[in-house]
Amino acid sequence: MSALAEWLGAQAPGYACTHAISPAQRRALAAIARCRTPEMGGRVYRCAHCTKHDFAYHSCHHRSCPRCGGARTAAWTQRQRDRLLPVPYFMVTFTLPAPLRAIFAAEPKVMIDLLFGESARALQSIASLPKHLGADLGMTGVLHTWGRQMQLHPHVHFIVPGGGLAEEGSAWRHTHKPAWLMPSAPVAARFRQGMAAALRVALPGRHAQVPDSCWRQPWVVDIQHVGSGESAIKYLARYVQRTAISDERIRTMDAKTVRFGYRDSASGERKECTLDAAEFMRRYLQHVLPTGVHRVRHFGWEHPAAWRRRRVVETLLAVEIVVRPKQAEDVVQWHLVCPHCQAESLRCVGTLPRVARSPPFVPRAA
Repeated sequence: MSALAEWLGAQAPGYACTHAISPAQRRALAAIARCRTPEMGGRVYRCAHCTKHDFAYHSCHHRSCPRCGGARTAAWTQRQRDRLLPVPYFMVTFTLPAPLRAIFAAEPKVMIDLLFGESARALQSIASLPKHLGADLGMTGVLHTWGRQMQLHPHVHFIVPGGGLAEEGSAWRHTHKPAWLMPSAPVAARFRQGMAAALRVALPGRHAQVPDSCWRQPWVVDIQHVGSGESAIKYLARYVQRTAISDERIRTMDAKTVRFGYRDSASGERKECTLDAAEFMRRYLQHVLPTGVHRVRHFGWEHPAAWRRRRVVETLLAVEIVVRPKQAEDVVQWHLVCPHCQAESLRCVGTLPRVARSPPFVPRAA
């Protein structure tokens, strides 16, 4: 059970009556309230060891639900591990400066597209210069929108192989040094210039509200060597299918306040933050992505549409292709633990129908 999910479901009706929430946030709250309840239906299991029965309700699989995401995160992690190349990897982080965060909150869909597009373009443009790499990159970006106290802090993490395709895709060019990809200063400058131009075209009214100092100050781009890339994948997997906070960080929560723990980024000390219920709900909901927006995006020869170029990379690097055999459909998978005898021998023997759907539990604000 998730105490956070239960709290969100209990607080949602009152919060929606007094605060404006978007359709995406409304759907997220409704999904969290229905998750693993009779309204979702379920499955009936029978233990082959002790012959007793058990049942489980279906999950909502919403990416903002505290209960869900474990299986999908594990599957994503395994897929990314299978795609790792025998080269050094780098984590490149692009952070949106504070003056643009209000625009991000007001126009999240547009700003997320700009953040992904301009950060990837900045990396590619600097990497294409012969003095840095002179090659085309392949990279995977993961959007992260929250800070340690659940405040809005939009940034994108890219995992980038150390090298790229050069000479029209006929050769692989390694980085000049195994633990060095490229300097961060020109990448940050290119990112700042690209965001300024793109924002002026996409949202001219919002661009006019940004102070001139934002376009003159240095922007933050961090480039770190992460070895074989496995540690970076494990780190990024936490953001693929999970939301801003989990039950592990919650200390206390009731109808009035929520207290949770966090690690201070400056000192490294563990601290606690206490918010009133409405502010905690606001911070939680501001990280619900708009419908249709992808948190993970691929660029260059890592894009799914560029699979032929990806095959060229694998050939140039002599990557061993591992084909995982498919399991026969008639093979019974024993992986669920029986709550009665603790044996991993539960097998699905039936389904539970969904109960009649109740009226929408989240009323619209007047």
